[in-house]
Amino acid sequence: MIKNPWFTLLIGLMVGLTLGYVFAERQPIPPAKALGLGAPQAAAQAGGLPNGHPPIDEGAPDPETQFFKQQISEIQVLMAQNPDDVGLKVSLADAFFELARATGQTNHWQEARSWYERALAEGRADDPNVLTDLAVVLRNMGQFDRSLEHLDHAIAVEPDHWQAWFNKVVILNFDLHDHDGAREAFRRLEAIAATNPEVPDLTGIRQEVMGS
Repeated sequence: MIKNPWFTLLIGLMVGLTLGYVFAERQPIPPAKALGLGAPQAAAQAGGLPNGHPPIDEGAPDPETQFFKQQISEIQVLMAQNPDDVGLKVSLADAFFELARATGQTNHWQEARSWYERALAEGRADDPNVLTDLAVVLRNMGQFDRSLEHLDHAIAVEPDHWQAWFNKVVILNFDLHDHDGAREAFRRLEAIAATNPEVPDLTGIRQEVMGS
């Protein structure tokens, strides 16, 4: 799963989930949800509804939230039939991750953490993607040092795992304010980017970290 490099942290897998994988709250462009704020009538007009259209029910379930809740339910059904399938546990963690991203609710981050940790304990201990995803969760729970430990583990397993390096840069620079460490990690990330076309454009974070 990847989560959009400018989300909260880059998530480890590249399977299409738009993680905001690194820092939504530090994102130069406001997150999409912020663009919908405002008076209900203004929001209705901005969404293309005609003048005089009743405001959209603010209490209605968010489609994104509904999607991930449905995904969680479906995975749980499969897990009941295949309780030893570690891949399903990773998928469940991924779904809770996205639900947490969509809702901002701490309990969903805790669920994601729990399932990633179960996956690590049941055969994925050296999976750099799971390690990186768990690191993102921990970062969002404010556990920066613990997050770095998992990122370093992922890097030890796969030295060119660019998502782990990207997330390490973000935590060092923006959370721990270890700017020297962030610059060192960013140089390594740039070296990886030179030969890996999957690495996204680093211009924005380069300006933040390196000052140019």
